[in-house]
Amino acid sequence: MNWIQSALMGFVSGLAEPMPLSAEAHRGLMSRLMGTGTVPPLFLLSCHLAVLIVMLIWGNLDLQRLRKTAKLLKTPARRRTGHTDLNSAGTLRLLRSAAILALAGRLLSYYMADYAYRLWLVAILLVLGGFVIWAPTQMRTANKDGRHLTALDGTFMGLGALLAAIPGFSLVGGVTAFGSMLGAQRRYAVRFAWILLSINLAAAVVMDGLALAGSGFSFELSELLSAGLGGAFA
Repeated sequence: MNWIQSALMGFVSGLAEPMPLSAEAHRGLMSRLMGTGTVPPLFLLSCHLAVLIVMLIWGNLDLQRLRKTAKLLKTPARRRTGHTDLNSAGTLRLLRSAAILALAGRLLSYYMADYAYRLWLVAILLVLGGFVIWAPTQMRTANKDGRHLTALDGTFMGLGALLAAIPGFSLVGGVTAFGSMLGAQRRYAVRFAWILLSINLAAAVVMDGLALAGSGFSFELSELLSAGLGGAFA
């Protein structure tokens, strides 16, 4: 990829990851349209790492609240100081079941990545993915959050993350849609999806690193510069 292509690819990757858009499908479509072939592991690593850093910085308050609640729950009740945040406690309960499926989705996505470069298939999957996101918007709005949702609900929302392994389906869109079907408040479902996305991206960074290690970290300076530019725009 030349510099312009790298910048465009990075920008689209960074835009699609935290939104109800399939980053994998859009990277595949852009690769075909620009004629650049498959996206190199180094470029993927740079984009995934860049978005992960932004997500962690942006969600720092949520993560601090979850860490504080987790620490409080581990403390015996008689020694606790302060009240437990029931919403955060419920979110931790949901994460225990949903995170496993999110990680499984990331692993599965590497086996399905080649399908993102088949234009006719991606077009169909993008339509199906859009329908999955659109359908819950026609349902009556509810206001459940972590205080009202169960671990089983977390598993169901995790299926939305697992579905994102298929190019054309979005993790954020799938988790939000499945959460909405359970009656979760849309804002809560989106923020929960972003937490799962952070976990998913952390796994992606590790797997990208392993892919590079498997290739012996053999890449040229031009590839390094292209990846750095893509990460910056992401």
